[in-house]
This record gives sequence, structure tokens and C-alpha cells, in this order.
Amino acid sequence: MTKHPERPAEEIKRLQRCINDLVGILALPAIWTGAEASQIVGTLSDSLLLMLQLDLIFVRLRGSSGEAPDPVVRFAPTWEPTPQPQELAELIDEWLGSDSQKWPAAIRKSFRGREICLIPLRLGLHGEFGAVVAGSQRVDFPQQTEKLLLSVAANQAAIGLQESTSRSAQRQVASHLDQLVVQRTAELAATNEELMKAVDVDTETRPVLTQVEIDRARAYGRVRQAEVGEVLYRPGEVGVPCFILLSASLEIVQPTINGERLVFNLCPGMFTGEAGMIAGQRTVVQARVMQGGEILELRPEELRTLVARDAGLSKILLQAFILRRLMLINRQLGNVVVIGSRHSADTLRLREFLGRNGHPYTYVDLDSDDTSRNLLDRFAISISEIPIVIGNGNMVLRNPSTAQLADSIGLNDSINKGSLYDLVIVGAGPAGLAAAVYGASEGLDTLLIESHAPGGQAGTSSKIENYLGFETGVSGQELATSAIRQAQKFGAKMALARAIVQLRCQRRPYELLMDDGTVFFARTIVVATGASYNKPTTVTLERFAGRGIHYGATHLEAQLCEDQEVIVVGGGNSAGQAAVFLSQTARKVFMLVRGADLAESMSRYLIQRISGNPSIELLCNSELCRLDGEKDLEEVSWVNKQTGQVRSVSTHHLFVMAGASPNTNWLQGRIALDEKGFILTGRDLPLAIDPDRRLPWPLSRPPYMLESSLPGVFAVGDVRAGSIKRVASAVGEGSTSVSMVHRALAEL
Repeated sequence: MTKHPERPAEEIKRLQRCINDLVGILALPAIWTGAEASQIVGTLSDSLLLMLQLDLIFVRLRGSSGEAPDPVVRFAPTWEPTPQPQELAELIDEWLGSDSQKWPAAIRKSFRGREICLIPLRLGLHGEFGAVVAGSQRVDFPQQTEKLLLSVAANQAAIGLQESTSRSAQRQVASHLDQLVVQRTAELAATNEELMKAVDVDTETRPVLTQVEIDRARAYGRVRQAEVGEVLYRPGEVGVPCFILLSASLEIVQPTINGERLVFNLCPGMFTGEAGMIAGQRTVVQARVMQGGEILELRPEELRTLVARDAGLSKILLQAFILRRLMLINRQLGNVVVIGSRHSADTLRLREFLGRNGHPYTYVDLDSDDTSRNLLDRFAISISEIPIVIGNGNMVLRNPSTAQLADSIGLNDSINKGSLYDLVIVGAGPAGLAAAVYGASEGLDTLLIESHAPGGQAGTSSKIENYLGFETGVSGQELATSAIRQAQKFGAKMALARAIVQLRCQRRPYELLMDDGTVFFARTIVVATGASYNKPTTVTLERFAGRGIHYGATHLEAQLCEDQEVIVVGGGNSAGQAAVFLSQTARKVFMLVRGADLAESMSRYLIQRISGNPSIELLCNSELCRLDGEKDLEEVSWVNKQTGQVRSVSTHHLFVMAGASPNTNWLQGRIALDEKGFILTGRDLPLAIDPDRRLPWPLSRPPYMLESSLPGVFAVGDVRAGSIKRVASAVGEGSTSVSMVHRALAEL
């Protein structure tokens, strides 16, 4: 920018406005000495590069009359080769666009394989604007950088004020700066609360093992040399080892179409891996050696042995693995991109599947992203082909089935089809997960088969407050995720998005036929398929399936319902938990219950929560009578069975959680069921009452407590006749069943 000595006051005012808007780089000492804008920026850029340990500083200012100085660019010595400033400036123009009014607070992009943050800033009152670009290797960038820039700006301002001869200017700027610091710090604290929590656990995400801990791990693996530039594993690989770094250093990155995104760096004493490794799933990141040295390599089976035998290392490793998986999910650092619409039932189906299975993904909303929508239009992609799923570098799926998606992203890669297992568990609700944990931990070759996502009906519960040991409650998703990791730690296998369609029980081992034709052989079976919500017969729900009808209330649905009126149908605990959870984001929750009250069907603590919540309107003796809408659900009507009064509400969201029917169609004619389709077990088997029944008990011993009419086949949880429909009792039955499985195996 050209210096104008005759207008020093205007120059000072302009740069004071930079302070007022907290652009992040400012040096008051330079203002008081009359330096021009580019010199001020250059001086502070050098300081920030060193103080913030950044890779890159880029600053551009433009005045109201349109003049633009050359951009000030500073690169760290480690950045090779150094780009041309003009090259970076052109990319920034493209990223920011021309309309400064629409600039976000900060955006992140990748340049030359390194992640950088753009902080575009609106300056002053006369149309000036600027851009601050900073690049860092730190995981908590850019939010922490904003905070540090604030601190640096305040320090530099204090120095400048001390040197100023204008006491009135000192007091004026100091007062304003103090107010600004307080305001901005409060804003950062509010907007980055969750991030700060993540930063606080950084030492748990990337713990450094002690020499004693490393020595304990040596017995399970082998030490080898890693060379600079060596790639230890790439996205999409299965069964990769865990590497403990003895003297080498790594960078964990995720390749993208724009280069690479840095996930984090690992130094000597740290280790690789995340929760997907324990599950035998495909990796979603790449590990590259930055500094050569020795590494300790642990193959998957060696890692499982270590985790099972060393409690101390097990806690450190598993905690880090789980936190890293959560970080990948929260930062959308997955190997899958879902391009869809919030009005698409199939988009919701796939997002729910990925979310409940804890698989990180990036979501692009066609309703708000014009660029993606125009791109799909040019390729003549129809509405029926939405959503588009892209991943693993070579996968493009158009509206895939859940099973296709699961196979494409490798959720079932670790399953050996046609294998013989000691124990096959059908259903991954609380009961099935408990059976998997105990079966695998006691040395049984265990397979868990789930048709949708782990957690079952309980997995959709926003908060379970009466489960033992969780005084503040636990979400069904959290409980299911912990149980999955625990089962996989002991070696249990899991087949997802796969349904059993037939049990062949003519001989043992039993044969389980899946919907894709695969057959598994089982010495014993635990059936934990639970129950599904009954659909009201007074209305046709299928018309709006996935377009306003929900059968679970998770954070995904809560986001869709923000500041809207919603309806929950049902009087059980699941319905009550959903109503309380949705009331936190929805404007109003109408709860329809067929009965006269909730006393017989719901826990007392939930009844109290509902009755004391002003956002929930409880409507007893009510049932649905009409659903309206052209494409999506738009209006719901219900009738009071006592008065006959009909009431209608405009809503796009109806949650159905009324009653339950057992998922036992695949067992008809194979084992004894009661009149409602629940599995009869133990003493409830009507063998003595009906000696002529078609399914006689074939053994001389009586059936075990949880054993069905078929020896070696057990039923646990909601699918069992006479069971108590609570999470705790389901977990108890699942764990208890394994002791009976051992007895049945001993008879073979």
C-alpha cells in the first residue's frame, strides 16, 4: 500500500479498526512510529510464525479505494518447496469468493498437503476487508490459534501503549481492548466448549507409553526399522498392525481430492490405531514415517492377546482407540462422503446406519450446497438415485442398500463365510452384546449377527437413567458402543446389515442362512432379536416411511426437529425417553397414549419428567386417525377415544414407539413360541401339558432356564416370553446364557 504521510490519522484509524474487529495480527508499536500497513503486518507475521509454531502466515489488506498491497507471506523453514505468494493468493481468492459479506468466521483447506485455516475479516466502516491465513500441524487448530492471536494482539498493544505519548489515546484504546478481550474470550469459550473438552483429553488420545510399558509390550510383537517416507498402512487396508514408536515419528493423514488432511502427529512412545482396528475394519487414514527409527509391530492377533492379558496397557490402548474414533467422527474425517437431502428417506437411512455403527463420514446437503446439486444435475443423476455415496478412493454408489454400504466400506471384511462357530448370537441389542462379551471373554469362538446397527431398540434411547452404575444416565448409543468394543477386544466377530432368514435344525451343528445366501454353522445359538414397535392400524404409515415417520429418537432426529412441533406415539419407557429428549430441541412435543395413564407402562422417574416438562403435552386415551401431506408428512390428526374430539397439528415428524412384536418370523415351525410369537424357554415350555406337540423335547435332561425347545438354542432379552422389558434384565440374561452354552457344548 502506498504511504500517505499527509494522512497519518487515517492510517492510524484504519489500523485501530483492525484492533476493534480483532483481526488477530496487530502491532500497536508500529502504528505509533508511523509505519505503513505492510510493514506492520510483516513485523507481526514474523512474531506469530515463531510464537504460534505455525507453518504459514499470509495476510492481505485492501483499502476502501481498491488499492491492494502485495500479500505478506511467511513460511516456516520446514515448508519445502516454498510456494509463490501469487499461487497461494489465487487459491485464497477462489476459496473465499468475491462476496465478503458471506465469508464464514473461519474455514479450513488443504494446500500442498498441509491443512491451513482461513480467517477472513471484515474491517472498519468503509468497506475495507482482509484475509488472515495460518497453517498449523496442531489438532486443535484453528480455534486455539484464534485464542493465541488474541493474546498476542493484547501483548503487542500493551507494549505500544507504554511507548505512546498520548495518554488519552492510551486510556481509550486500552479500555476498548479490555472490553474486546473479555467479549471475545467469552465467545470463544461458548462456541468451543466441546472442542476444549477434546483438547483436554489430548494426552489420552495420544498418550506416551513409559519405558516399562513398552518393555511389557515387546514380548507380543517384533521390533523393526522404519525408513523415512515409508507408508505403514493406507486407507482401505484390513488387518493392519498396531505400531508402537520406539524412536521413529509418524504423521497420520487422510488423503483427499485436494491433497492430504493432517489428523495428528505421533512421536516416540506413542502408538498407532483406532477402534476400527480392533473390529477388523478397513483403515480410514494413512500412516507415513516422518523420522526414521525403530518401531514395535503388533499384528492384530498379537494386539488382542496383549489387550486380554495386560490390564494396564489394555486401558491405555482402548481408551485412545475409542477417543480417536470419536475424533474422526466429530471432525468428519471418514473415508465416506454421503451426498443427499434432508428430505430423502434413503439419506436418513444411510446416515443413521453410519452414525449408529460409529463410522466417520462427511455429509453434503444438496438442499444447501448449490455446487454439488448442479454437479449431480450435469451428470443426469435422478432423485431416485439420491443419496450418492463416495468412498475408499474407488467407490461410487447410487442409493445403495444398507447391506451394500456395509460391504463397500468393509464392515464385514473380518467375517469368514461358511465358518463353524462355538456360539452364534443373532441380534446385537443389550442382551446379545452381553452374551458376546461373556462368550468371547471365556474363550468361545463367537459371531454376532445384526440386521441393522448394534444396540437394538435401546440403542435409539437418548438417555437411560435407571441403569445401574450411571447416576447421570447413559445414552443407548454410548452403552452399545462400549459393549461392542469390549466384545471385539476379546475376539468376537460381528456381521452387520445381515439378517438371518432361516434356521436349519435337522442336524448339528445348526445352519443359519443369511439374506445374501451365506450359511454359518453354529454349535450353539443365542437368539436376541428383540422386538419391533407395532405400527398403528388406524393409519397407513408406509406412505410417509422415511419422510416424517421415525422409530427412534437419536441426535440425528433431534437436529431435524429443532424448533418444530413433533408427535410421539406410545406409553412405554422408550416413548417417554424420546419425548423428554426431543423436548430439548423441539418447540413442542405431543405425546399420544392409548391408555388412561402411564402408571402401568412407564417408570416413575420418567412420568415425573414428563409431567413437569412445559414443552411436553401428554394426551391420554388418544390414537392416530389421519396423516396428511403431498410428499412428506405435513399434518397429523388424532382422536380422543372418550370424547370423540379430533385434533390436528401441522408437523413433519411423527415418532412411533407403541407396543412391540417379537422378531421371530424366521423361527416359525422351528422352536416353540407363545401365542404372540415370543420364544418359550425353560419351565415355560408346555411340553408336559401337550405331549403330542410337533416339537418334542429330544433329550433326557430337562431344558435349561433360557433354553428353547431346540437343544443348544437359547433366547434372551425382549424376544423371550415372560422377560422383563428392561435393559438391565436383558444384559443379565445375555451374560447368564453363556454359562448354559458351556453346558450344551460339553454334551456334544
